[in-house]
This record gives sequence, structure tokens and C-alpha cells, in this order.
Amino acid sequence: MAISLSSRREFLKQAGFLTAWSLTLPHFVVQSRQALAHAPIEGLADDRILVLVQLAGGNDGLNTLVPYGDDLYYEARPKLSVAPEDVLKIDDYCGFHTEMYALRELWEDGLLSLIQGVGYPNPDRSHFRSTEIWETASGSEKNIASGWIGRYFDSECSKAVTPTLGVQLGERTAQTFAGDHPRVVTLSNPQLFQFSGGSAREDELAKVHVPSVGANSSLAFLQRTGNDVLSVSRQLSEKVRLQPTTKDYLPYQFSQTLRLVAKMIAAEVPTRVYYVSLPGFDHHATQKMRHAMLLQELSESLSVFVRDLKNLGHLDRTLVVTFSEFGRRVAENQSEGTDHGTANLMFMAGGTSRAGFHGTRSNLSRLDDVGDLHHTTDFRSIYASMLKDWLGANPASILDPRVAPMAGLFK
Repeated sequence: MAISLSSRREFLKQAGFLTAWSLTLPHFVVQSRQALAHAPIEGLADDRILVLVQLAGGNDGLNTLVPYGDDLYYEARPKLSVAPEDVLKIDDYCGFHTEMYALRELWEDGLLSLIQGVGYPNPDRSHFRSTEIWETASGSEKNIASGWIGRYFDSECSKAVTPTLGVQLGERTAQTFAGDHPRVVTLSNPQLFQFSGGSAREDELAKVHVPSVGANSSLAFLQRTGNDVLSVSRQLSEKVRLQPTTKDYLPYQFSQTLRLVAKMIAAEVPTRVYYVSLPGFDHHATQKMRHAMLLQELSESLSVFVRDLKNLGHLDRTLVVTFSEFGRRVAENQSEGTDHGTANLMFMAGGTSRAGFHGTRSNLSRLDDVGDLHHTTDFRSIYASMLKDWLGANPASILDPRVAPMAGLFK
């Protein structure tokens, strides 16, 4: 049964959304391709976007940015190491993995930042707990229900007029978005945007939902009226489908997901934060070939995405950041894999980010008592810098105020 416009409007007010999909659609999807100035989200001061890319499972940072100039690396990894002649060198100490030529080209073109030695005090090597720490920006000794972006939405974006302030492409809504007033839509089937309206297959594939929070009747109401939301999302899908992007996106699911994000950015969907994931980095055995394939997928997909945004004129307003819940143990194990570790690296591109190295690399000669790297950069200081210098927020109202923003990440 159709839901009345007034019912939808009342629901969206109760749920923390300020206006209904059907009321905002014509306003934000019909934009001039000739316009160089992009309209900010109504209620926000600018048009800036953050794209978070999760490398789920714990990426092996040492085989991503290879310290080929350090003999200790080869002593610890006689089988898993990348031979010096195969490393895509960027200085006399380190270089990219053999399969990451596309990101190395971004680096050479001055479009990529590398943040080294990233972690947090008293690291937890559990996937679940460490991911929770990254998503909530809590200390390892604390448990916080809200996510760091959810708190940013509550603190800084209460006047934003959009139900799609956050968009996640994936099956599970990240705790990153948890807050007092949920402002995220999860597209569990991005194939929604590959079909025109009216097909039975689209009805089957399209799932758009907002995560339920306890017994919140307003959110339950949205879930019960999914078909009504879907009918509006089909209108959005048509606008997004027609957006031009490069044809260089590869058939990887991750690459196609980034292509959809690029289309939504080009369509000027009023979204502040996008969240996508590339899973599969938990390599306890037979790591070498599997990790190489993932790094190739990551490198080529991210490179095309960044260059596409640049060609479309949206890279200056879009910051792309990768993260992983932890790195890997320095020494390879007996199964030719690596176990859960600590410090890692992050990639950053776009926006006003400053290309080049940031932070201090972890010292391979000074490991902890189980053979893991000591972190040199607290990831929360990177979050604080992103909040302050990119999103224009007060990080002290969102993060632990004792965590100072990392200097020099932005121009």
C-alpha cells in the first residue's frame, strides 16, 4: 500500500532525517555538468566529501610498502619477502609491491600520500575488537558504542538537509556511523544502480536500509516501508546511471563499487561520507600469491577511481583514505603466511592532502615482546586532522581531546 507524503515526512523528522527522499531528489540530482562550483549540502558550509576504504582482515603493510633496503626484512621473511629487483622503488629504502604499479604512478604524479607506522597504544590483535577501536576511535581500554563519523554527524551536521549524509556500500553497516541520530543508508546490493526501473530482477536485488537501533519505532517504520523508499531510489539510480565515468574500471567487485561511488559524487548526491570495503587480507597461510592479487586489485581500482574523479573535476573536493584494523607480524609463520600484528600504513589521496611521506616508519630492529612493530603514529591523530583540516569540525568534541591532530597532512 502506498505511503502518503505526509507520513513519510513525519517519519523522516522522527528518525533524524530532515526531509524525505522524494522531496530532495530533484534538487540534488539535476545539476549542470558545466558548473565548476559544486553546491554544498544544504545546511553545511562546503561541498567536501570523505571516502573511507577499509582493507578488511589486516593488510600486510610490510609487503605493501616493502623495506627492501633493510636486511632485517629479508631475515624475517625468507619466503614471503619481495625480492629487491622486483620492488617498485620510490627511495633507497622502500618501494611498492610488484603488483602496485598503478599506485606507484599516482605517487610519481604527486597524487598520493603515505602515512607510516600507524596504530594505537596497547594494540588488540582480535579482528572484531581492533576494527571496533578503529570505527569508534576509542582507546583500547574503553568500549564506546558510537562511531567517530556518527559523532561527527551528531555534532557538526545536525542542520544538513539530506537523508543520505552517509552512504555505505556493503552488507553490514559499519559502527563508524553509529550515533544518536543515524544518518546513513547502506546499499547492500550496489547492482541496484545497474538496472533501469521496472524490472523484476531489480526488485529482487535492490535492498536499501537504515540500521535499526534498539526498539526505535521510526527506523522500524522505514524498514517496513522499504518498497516506498525503493521507488524513490530507482529515480536516483537513473540519474546516477547516466553519469559519465571512465571506461577503465576493471571487473573486480571493488572496482565497480568505486565506480558507483564516482557516479554518485558526479551526480552530486548530498552525501558527506562514503564507506567501501575490500575484504580478504587475513593471510595466515600461503600468503604470497593471494596477497599479490589483492594488492593488484587495490592498486588498479584506487588508481582508476582517483584519476576518474580528477578528470570529472571532483578530486579537489573528495578525500580518499584507506585503513586496516592492524598490520601483520614481521616474521613469516610456518604456513608461509603472517599472523596478526600491529602498526601499518595508510594511503590518502585527493582533497587538500599533501602528497608524500607522513609519519615515521616503524623500526624493524625494535620489536615488541611477540615480534610486532611499535606504532609511531596514533590513528586518532589522523582522524583529528581529517576532522579539523578537511571537514572543518572541532575534533575535541568528537574524539578524545588529548589526541592532537597530525600536522602536515593537509596544505
